[in-house]
Amino acid sequence: MATGTSETTAPDGGWGWFIVIATFISTFLSSGNFYSFGVLYVAFLDAFGGTKSETAWIGSIFLLTFVTATAVSTALVKKIGHRPTVMLSGVMATTSLLLSSFATSLYQLYFTYGGLVGFGVGLAYIPCIDMTSKYFKKKLSLALGLGMAGTGAGQFLLSVGNQLLVDTYGWRGMLLILSAVSFHLCVAGALLRPLQPYQPIPNKDIALKESEHGDDIDEVGQGAAEDIAMSERESSEKENGKARKCDLRRCAAFFTSILTSMYDKEMLVHPLFLLQLLIGVGQAIGHATVSIHVVRRFRDFGIPATKSAFVSSFNGIGQLIGRPLLGAIANTGILKPHVLYGIAMATCGAGNLFGMYVESFEAQIFYITVFGMSMGGYFLLIPVVVNYFHGKDKIRHGTSMVLQAQGIVALLTSPLAGYMRDKYGGYEQAFWVVVGAYAVCTACAFSLGAVDTYFGRRSRRQADTITRTISEAGNLETLVLSEYVSTV
Repeated sequence: MATGTSETTAPDGGWGWFIVIATFISTFLSSGNFYSFGVLYVAFLDAFGGTKSETAWIGSIFLLTFVTATAVSTALVKKIGHRPTVMLSGVMATTSLLLSSFATSLYQLYFTYGGLVGFGVGLAYIPCIDMTSKYFKKKLSLALGLGMAGTGAGQFLLSVGNQLLVDTYGWRGMLLILSAVSFHLCVAGALLRPLQPYQPIPNKDIALKESEHGDDIDEVGQGAAEDIAMSERESSEKENGKARKCDLRRCAAFFTSILTSMYDKEMLVHPLFLLQLLIGVGQAIGHATVSIHVVRRFRDFGIPATKSAFVSSFNGIGQLIGRPLLGAIANTGILKPHVLYGIAMATCGAGNLFGMYVESFEAQIFYITVFGMSMGGYFLLIPVVVNYFHGKDKIRHGTSMVLQAQGIVALLTSPLAGYMRDKYGGYEQAFWVVVGAYAVCTACAFSLGAVDTYFGRRSRRQADTITRTISEAGNLETLVLSEYVSTV
């Protein structure tokens, strides 16, 4: 059951570190699945013989449904709580991966892997981040950095592991094994203990009888008290049974409330947040292209398939290092979050520019590691920047909406990069687009502080104007009233 934990002081430790472990498991299995898709991309290309653009749609649909699930999870958290939402994610991801192992065409994988697996693992992402923000205040950036480092660990281990499993058991066997591993999301959900545990309301009638009779219950015996309690439970169970039989109108109202609580309308009209959404669009152009196509680009450079699989692994190592590192730096307060945000994206752009003109295995490994550190850093900083400018209460909706903007753009970005590869015979044009997107993102990130200052001042001026108008209206009303009294 979801409870209002915002009133409870964040302990900045204690059970919070188990919440960090749950976040690590969640990001390991959710984001790790997406960022290691490069290995499956090559396996699906070989298995079904589709074009690069057709096969890339699997990863794009995965990302789209992943971020759509983050929106749904924000609503489910309000309705059923953090723990059941993440456990539901585990069951759905396990079942979907099992179904994907029996696919016989790309179109089936669009639905089972791209749609269902993406939606399943996406349900776990926001609840874990949101629960971490409830347990930590001063150490929030560090806690998020450690928890979200699971993305890097997942990308590293799943990339190498998936390649070994594909070589040993084929892609179908690999998906069966990954299906079993994904059930550990239920373990992550079990760790999400709310700060304010559910407190059942005591029955007033029983409490009144106990207070009236006092020690008489002991004299008469516990049987009477147990009979009273049992009859109360039976009547309560009957009422609950009737309540569960909801009609179509009640079900429709439930799903309507889910849809309306997926978004924060106040944030969607705020110019500062709209600029953050624009940054998310540029980020999606960058990491969707690189994450899905970098393994294929390594193959284009003449690097063997066994070595190419290490590309995603080193990207994961970079994220595993970068997320806690940037989280620790942000926690010190040396640099403002949006400045660190811009530096991370500038490094991504410069890294891709470097990677376009070096073809040796060692240089490419250096490029992808630096890119992973920077990409992991700016993903970590998305909720931190939302918290910095909009407050902790907006983390859940703000992070979800940025991820949704990324997913919509990534739906087209990855297939477009594959189309450009087929048309021009290489990825150079697609990666120039990536460099340009990160340049725009960097400029926007550095301007967030100025935009916040400008609209903050304008909001204060508007508030002062309203206050002054109300005050003048009140003075005028007082003057008219006094003149009327004097006339009478």
